[in-house]
Amino acid sequence: PPRLSASAPMRRRALPLGCAVLALAATAAAPTFIGMLRGIAFKSAAHSPLVARHAEGEAAGVVTLDAPTGKCPYSKENMAMEGAPDAESDGLLPGERYIAMNRFQVRAGSEAQFEQRWAQRKSSLLELDGFRWFSLMRRVPPTGEEPTYEYPDDYSYVSFTIWETKKNFNTWRKGTAFKEAHGGGDFFGFIGMVINGFMTSKGPPKPAFWRGTLMEKTTEEKPRLMFGPGGRPDADGQNLLDPDVFVSMNRFTVTEGREREFEQNWAQRENKLQDLSGFRHFQLLRRDQTPDDEVNYISLTVWDDRAAFDNWHGGDSFKKEDKLAVALLRPPQPFFYEGSLVLESSAGA
Repeated sequence: PPRLSASAPMRRRALPLGCAVLALAATAAAPTFIGMLRGIAFKSAAHSPLVARHAEGEAAGVVTLDAPTGKCPYSKENMAMEGAPDAESDGLLPGERYIAMNRFQVRAGSEAQFEQRWAQRKSSLLELDGFRWFSLMRRVPPTGEEPTYEYPDDYSYVSFTIWETKKNFNTWRKGTAFKEAHGGGDFFGFIGMVINGFMTSKGPPKPAFWRGTLMEKTTEEKPRLMFGPGGRPDADGQNLLDPDVFVSMNRFTVTEGREREFEQNWAQRENKLQDLSGFRHFQLLRRDQTPDDEVNYISLTVWDDRAAFDNWHGGDSFKKEDKLAVALLRPPQPFFYEGSLVLESSAGA
């Protein structure tokens, strides 16, 4: 089997256990596995950046870990955090929340394993300043459609975290809690994360960042959802997690220069959701980066379950909201999710 070794900044030495863990994956699909290592290796104070270097040793069956040439999905370059609109100068609505969303392409048949990783991973989100809400969202067909319904992209899962401010998010991203959530503080914790990602996903996650506006919450007292990452350690990797909420997203491509008109149309809408049965919260999201998919706005609504959404969707309230799609380059694209591992702060979303 391939031999795994490590080089500077670590001392070059054989890693028998690591070799045993990686041998099968590296032998069966070395180029793909190497790509995963390049894609998701990241920097932290506890362990050096890692990427796989195999050009010289591939023929000899040697996989080597070396100083990186790739970028972490959370690097500034890969996150493409530049290009956010200037809300004040453009007359746009002030951001009330900051949202970090990761999109995942999960391999068919690996969904339960992917969810298990999240259900059992360590997390300290509730202890962090500015944390408000989290969910791992599994994409599902619209009501009445077959399970084989096809969406226009291949991102079957989304992790969705709401923060009070961008500063709160950046503090987490650069701190020990981020390291804990992405493999822990040792080499083998990191390798475990890599292996799981390789086996369940088609590539590294694709981040997207948003400013949340027009926050609207239910007036009904609801039990606080307290699962979150690590909140269901009994997940068996064979069965999908039960959903905690149902999520509706409409994705918009707003014509350049008409963003203010679009936002004001939403801000002045007659329809309000807070008193509807089964409603939990709503936000209009504005992209806080240059889009990689032409989507610069999302309307996001969280419901107790699909039945609550369907009840609203079939009523007069939805017909009023359907008139809000103005200033668009193309019709809005609806996406639907079952949200599991929901974690709410004491203040809610």
